[in-house]
Amino acid sequence: MTTTTPPGWYPEPGHTGNGPAMERWWDGTTWTEYTRTAPVPTGAPANGQQPYGGQPSYAPYPSGDVIGSPGGGNRRPRTVAIAIVVALVVIGGIVAAVVAVGNNGSDSADKKSSPTPSATLPQRTGGPQDPQSQNPDDPSNPDDPGAPSDGGPAVDLLDGISLPVLDGWTGGTSQDGSASVSTGSYDCPNDTTGQQSCSLGGAYSEPAKSLKITATTAEAAAKQDIAGNASSSYNSDTYGATTSHQQLQSKAVTVAGQQGYLVRWKISTKSGTGGYVESLAFPSPSHSSQIVIVRFGFDITAKAPGQDVIDQITQGIKADSSAGSGGSTGGTGV
Repeated sequence: MTTTTPPGWYPEPGHTGNGPAMERWWDGTTWTEYTRTAPVPTGAPANGQQPYGGQPSYAPYPSGDVIGSPGGGNRRPRTVAIAIVVALVVIGGIVAAVVAVGNNGSDSADKKSSPTPSATLPQRTGGPQDPQSQNPDDPSNPDDPGAPSDGGPAVDLLDGISLPVLDGWTGGTSQDGSASVSTGSYDCPNDTTGQQSCSLGGAYSEPAKSLKITATTAEAAAKQDIAGNASSSYNSDTYGATTSHQQLQSKAVTVAGQQGYLVRWKISTKSGTGGYVESLAFPSPSHSSQIVIVRFGFDITAKAPGQDVIDQITQGIKADSSAGSGGSTGGTGV
């Protein structure tokens, strides 16, 4: 699955430099109509808002391929990191050239300042965070504002739940407040750029409305989401067209003390990669009128986790009140 640029505030595309610097909200798929004046980088928002203040009532989902597939979302292209490295190299080269000219030229020679290169946000395509993506909240990346898990669960601040981070897995809370977990990594099929990394398995959660799910019951939401989950987790650009799918499960399940529903498919793709995708839906423990979607995406290979791990993660989902939203403390597993 292909990871997209996480949702968040980014420099206004096409800004000419006239007037105050502006930022626009990127929802993970496209630019939205929400804009704001860029905050002064003092370490805290100038207007006292939260880091993602000013966004819609439901934070649009960023990642993805946080999971490549959600779990199933998002293998995460490393385009941004590469762009930063290239920019630094260019700046270093310009500085070196200016110094050389200054040393070799006469003192009376006119000295010209080197231009400052600028970077624009890559227009990456793909669905929300794919479950199969590498953990978008890697603590080794200081530029990522996400909060990685520190031996504990990955907390979804939007829905008042947490996903368990199993041994050998990574997970955390993304910039917009959703949660993701993933394991394993390899070069994505059909990627000739070397800029995409896919994961063997993963899962991520977010409000159903962020995925444009209109259903108001858990069963209807899971059934409505499964096709979009498969398309996002195993998109045609990365894996080739889906050649077949088989429904393995469609049943009611209890999650975090809530009555939910899951739909699980087995799919095959033109690249030869097969996978299990599952859409799990249930009411938020903190907001009973809000449906939560947990997307799973697991490769079918000897190295990838099996369906039993999907069940294990499901059973480990708990209510979480870290956001102070009034959710029950402690929670109840499946």
